[in-house]
Amino acid sequence: MFHLPESVKNLNRTRFFSVMAVTLVRIPLALAFSTLYLTTDRIAYRVWFGLILLVLIEVSDGLDGFLARKFKVVSEVGAMFDPYTDSFSRLVVYYTFAVSDMALMAVPLVMALRDVTVAYCRIVLTRRRQSVAALRSGKIKAVVQGSCAFVLCLSPLFRSFIGPIIYPIVSWLVIIVTTASCLEYMAAAYRSVSR
Repeated sequence: MFHLPESVKNLNRTRFFSVMAVTLVRIPLALAFSTLYLTTDRIAYRVWFGLILLVLIEVSDGLDGFLARKFKVVSEVGAMFDPYTDSFSRLVVYYTFAVSDMALMAVPLVMALRDVTVAYCRIVLTRRRQSVAALRSGKIKAVVQGSCAFVLCLSPLFRSFIGPIIYPIVSWLVIIVTTASCLEYMAAAYRSVSR
């Protein structure tokens, strides 16, 4: 049985589980996005339904933290699942783009390696009693990955104007920003250990 964290035991359980639902909905939304792209060749369906699913993923990402603070149900459980569902959904979306030849296969690989590395860096920081809050580069990475997903989703509409060059340009932008974020977390973990 699931037990509420100590910090929310006396608060409204319905609000807590509602916020958790907003967080966790990114998983089925990302899987629906992937299913859409991998089962239909109709460009219009991919673009418009894909766009709707991406908007819902990004809205839920911003909404869950806002609602948790507003309803005063901020918890360790939410803080743990939020970055997990962010990573899961973006990794599924970019893997889908890569399989659909709309992004380099290196993109989901770099994203996965960054997330694993950051998880271990956070373990190091936690053991040193350092903050594991998202660093600035992590927030920038999230904005770039989210924005570039929209560009890739909409790219079939303007591909004839700029050609297929859009895919490697967007892919390299995501790779560079994701790698930079990974390096910042590694530097924070190294500083923590070397003190």
